[in-house]
Amino acid sequence: MNNIIFENFSKLQRQSAVGSIILFFESIRKNSYNFLFLLYPILKGNFETSILILTAGLIILAISAYIKYYYFKYKFDFKKDEFVVKKGLFRKTKLSIPFEKIQQININQRLIHKIFKLYEIQMDTAGTNSTEVDIKAVSKKIADDFKLIAEEIKKSSLLISQTKKKLGQETKSFEIDLITLVKTGLTTRYFETLTLIGGFIFIALQFLDDLKIDYTSGVTSWVKNKTFSFTILIVLATITIILVLSINLVSTIVKYYKYKAIRRLKNLEINFGLIQTKSVLLSPAKVQQFHVTQNWLQKLMKIVDINISQASSDGINMSKNKNKLHVPGCSYSQKEELFDFVYENFVGKTMSMRPNIRKFYINLFLSVTPCLLLAIINLEFPFIDYINLSAIAGLFIALSTLICWRSFKNNQLFISSDFIILKSGFWDIKTRYIQCHKIQSIVLTQPVWYKNSNLGNMLVLTAGGKIRFQTFNFDKLKTILNNIAYRVEISKKKWM
Repeated sequence: MNNIIFENFSKLQRQSAVGSIILFFESIRKNSYNFLFLLYPILKGNFETSILILTAGLIILAISAYIKYYYFKYKFDFKKDEFVVKKGLFRKTKLSIPFEKIQQININQRLIHKIFKLYEIQMDTAGTNSTEVDIKAVSKKIADDFKLIAEEIKKSSLLISQTKKKLGQETKSFEIDLITLVKTGLTTRYFETLTLIGGFIFIALQFLDDLKIDYTSGVTSWVKNKTFSFTILIVLATITIILVLSINLVSTIVKYYKYKAIRRLKNLEINFGLIQTKSVLLSPAKVQQFHVTQNWLQKLMKIVDINISQASSDGINMSKNKNKLHVPGCSYSQKEELFDFVYENFVGKTMSMRPNIRKFYINLFLSVTPCLLLAIINLEFPFIDYINLSAIAGLFIALSTLICWRSFKNNQLFISSDFIILKSGFWDIKTRYIQCHKIQSIVLTQPVWYKNSNLGNMLVLTAGGKIRFQTFNFDKLKTILNNIAYRVEISKKKWM
């Protein structure tokens, strides 16, 4: 690598001059919900007041954005092996991140960045719950140089002369084509999208309440005057299905368009995105969990979804998406190739375990209890006729039984010499892989009502999240715990 690159990054520098504009639009986007309240004076006839408040708000955001841009500087301190950020006008902050703690560097390009031909650099470490460093606007050259330096940092030392030839070598791993993305979009995330639609409706109704707009009387009268026949219900269900599939398809294509994985040295560089282009460097040493998900439709199409959880400071919280890498619609061969790249070994011979049948009974009881309570309440305070209640209750109990039984049958634990694997799920069957030496702690519990049946629960915690095993044979769980503790103790491998 050219030593000039290192010299340039050794000096404190600002972002691109257009960075203040990027920060300004980012501030508008983050405060867009607040601007909606400007509609309230307009509805009251005070249009001038809304314009005045809007202008003042935009001026304040513009000044704040310029201050953030001007007083944000960064550099690589190669003598101390750390990345340094200085920021703030009134509250000055100096942030120093040791090279060995840099977990992941992402190069993104949102729509606003594409307009100005700029890029965003995000740096994560295993010591925070959010993005440690977020450089909002840099040129393509700086982004490329930053990426090359990041690859050097991930080595044990900056041996520039020995790696000069290697930096030019790329081994193409695989690509996810458009047809595969279409298949993925049409076969995944049904329940998540339904929840998203429900949340959007709730926010919209809350916004109407904030504006003191009465919508309940109109909706109530419409429902009372409308006869909901079987045909109308079918039409509403069809519209909902089409809406869910359309949202899934569009969001999948936009987010993962031109998904491409390239091997660079000991890392895997992944690029994807249509409107927002992202570039992620995946280091196998940082991987804590490897998730393979497949439903019945995906099985017919011979594709799987993969989620890779990396180290997080909030290790027991799996909801931190910044520490997850999603690979949509892999073929079986691509899945094996990615697994081999991450772990460099095979699972080998496994021992399998299933939970006790009591798990099915408990889940079924918890599922049908609301329905039984509804029936009891209806006996005392009738609000629905007996025939409709019986039909709804019968359908609900049958569906709950099916879900609980499939979830029970699909729940299975596998143990090998190097891995602990959990298979679970009702529709989306998820298989989670954890290397034994990356387990940080194991919690074994046995409630009082489990003692006579010799059953127990086990909680496995890693830096990338947690996994629960419930209602398994307690003696076998203790054997597994002792075996894993022994392997962690004798292992010379690093967990990260």
